[in-house]
Amino acid sequence: MSNQIERLKSSAGHLLDAFLILRQTYAILEPMVLDENAFKLRGSGKQATGFKILRNVLSLSCAQDIAKLTLDADKRTPSIINFVSSLQCSSLREDLRKQFRGWQVPRYDKETDPAIIDALNQMEVRSQRDRSKDFDRLYSELEERWILLSECRSMGCFLTIKDKLTAHKEVCPVADKYQFVDVESLGLLWVDLKYAIDQMQRIVEILQLLIRNSGMAWDLVTERVIESGRNFWLE
Repeated sequence: MSNQIERLKSSAGHLLDAFLILRQTYAILEPMVLDENAFKLRGSGKQATGFKILRNVLSLSCAQDIAKLTLDADKRTPSIINFVSSLQCSSLREDLRKQFRGWQVPRYDKETDPAIIDALNQMEVRSQRDRSKDFDRLYSELEERWILLSECRSMGCFLTIKDKLTAHKEVCPVADKYQFVDVESLGLLWVDLKYAIDQMQRIVEILQLLIRNSGMAWDLVTERVIESGRNFWLE
């Protein structure tokens, strides 16, 4: 089981790296679709064609990465669906729970007072008990958030984009000629991209905690990424 956990840790690290790249890509796209000032500044006149091309490329890239990092069941892919499937194994979860609660209260090797030693031991027991509850709470949140995300209407659109628009460039007959499938015809809204990425972020965060026992300052990371996108278009 330890080898499986090590593989999960490595895969979870790859998921985090890939998600951060997705987050950065969307930060460049978001002002193009949700900020009127960016559109007025760059999306009209001689820049209009280039703006539209870049917007389409970025939106397709984001949609493909969303589908890949959420619903790609290929075992080689660090996708959320694969992690959720792995964590359904109760014995694996128990090993991860033991790992999660393994933090210990710092000990003092030179401490000789029995009362202090006993107090430290009790603190460690309480800490492990609380961390076990934290693990179970996080796992329940993971299941709930995954159901909401995986059953979201837009996920089918992202899969279609991944399978038909970006991976294979499927074309369809329209009148007397063929053309590529229109993204807008799939019923996908710009805000659907933002919703999916925001939901993915919390799931990725939970997986890092459950599997790698590691966290990061997500609020600060998100703020800096969003600022970089705005600066690109508006500064």
